[in-house]
Amino acid sequence: MDEEAPFETLENAVRRHIMDALVLARGNQRQAAALLGVTRWKLARMITRFELREFVDGIRGVDQHPAEEAAPEASIADQHAR
Repeated sequence: MDEEAPFETLENAVRRHIMDALVLARGNQRQAAALLGVTRWKLARMITRFELREFVDGIRGVDQHPAEEAAPEASIADQHAR
């Protein structure tokens, strides 16, 4: 076996596959679980096992744009100003 490119372990392959599903689902664990063919609770256990909590939180934080979050407040303020 080539020492520079060792065969990927099953644990690493599963971890990477979970991460790929979470990225595709933009951090939505229900959608990621559906992609993986497991329950939401099984995915939660795998996230804990593979220490992916910060990864999930990071993905969800990327999708939240401050300008989009402020938009509903601005529209409410506009309605009251009328």
